[in-house]
Amino acid sequence: MVLKNKIVTTVIILLLLSVLFSGCTEEKNIATAPDLTQKEVVNVSSQNVTKSSKEENIPEISIVSFSSIYMSDNSDNVDTNKYDISERCYAVYDIIIKNNGSYPLYFNLNGLSLHEGDRIFNTTTLEPYDGSSLLGVLYDLENENKLQDTTLLPGQSLNGIVAFRVDSLYNNSFLLKYDTTTVTSASFEKSIEALTAAEYFNYSVALGIPAYSPCGESDGTKGSEERIFDNCDNWANWVNRSIFETFQKSETERMRKQEQMREPGGIPESEMAYSSRIFPEKNITMFPVTTQEFSSSLIVIDDTGEELINTSRIAGVAVLSDQTYTIFEPRWKLIMPRMNFSNAYVVRISFLGYNYGSGTVNINNQNIILDDKLNMIVVRNYPTHFYVD
Repeated sequence: MVLKNKIVTTVIILLLLSVLFSGCTEEKNIATAPDLTQKEVVNVSSQNVTKSSKEENIPEISIVSFSSIYMSDNSDNVDTNKYDISERCYAVYDIIIKNNGSYPLYFNLNGLSLHEGDRIFNTTTLEPYDGSSLLGVLYDLENENKLQDTTLLPGQSLNGIVAFRVDSLYNNSFLLKYDTTTVTSASFEKSIEALTAAEYFNYSVALGIPAYSPCGESDGTKGSEERIFDNCDNWANWVNRSIFETFQKSETERMRKQEQMREPGGIPESEMAYSSRIFPEKNITMFPVTTQEFSSSLIVIDDTGEELINTSRIAGVAVLSDQTYTIFEPRWKLIMPRMNFSNAYVVRISFLGYNYGSGTVNINNQNIILDDKLNMIVVRNYPTHFYVD
């Protein structure tokens, strides 16, 4: 009897313990569920993601393209009858940001900075340009995705542009950083060499036309390599950095003379924009496409299918072969073969010079393809000239 009572007592105790432990287990599971949810929410917050990224999750940043932009006008000074011209320069990077880590990554746009020696420039908004539809480089940049603060999950990537207001057009000391990490690569360093080569090339050699032609000259075959300053000024048949700087210098001199003369009409309005963009080391295909019976477009795509050039505004295309340029002029349609290039650099240049005083407007859009030895293997040109009242 005593033994039976002990067994019954033991069984009851075991049952009670089983229920008790079961209840604790269920209670524990219920209690921890909110904690897990809260932990997930906290992990994707900026503070904790930033901490994780610093410990083991540094973003991979690669440069897709680089742009250098100059803008100027005297719209703020016309009523004060001063020649002073307001000048602005921008450096614009098109970059891809990728999270290769195992934790969510918070990308902070303000973490990007541009260094030029001891100078540090923070991110800014690229100024919209009223005449961007006439200038291929500015038009494309205004329609690109603009980078913002965001959280990237493991394996995710983000592509967009970021702009910096700088003191001058690009130079070799420009250095892009994210926090303390330098964003650079051998291909990008060489791309600056390619951009410099394209900006200082004499395109008369490729296009077979002089740099300048007299106003009123329509076919561009007459003219000179030096700009002649007369009553009607000169057109620029093509543009490089030297031609842009010639216009820039002469515009400043013109404004100063106008101020000294104190003519009744006051100081005329002046406006200028110059921009260049480079896509480094691309495997590309170039081919003309007839879009209409008497119209063609020049298209350049890379091996991912991305369009780098798509334009129907073509005055001529020069192609280098055996150290000789062949010029294709699309009088009716562009008749030229399809071409493939490996490890090429694609450069785009746009220029607008506008002066009410002379009544002339110069607009130039060019595309250049360089090979890995920085030879100008393709040049496409489209100048537009006209008068304004």
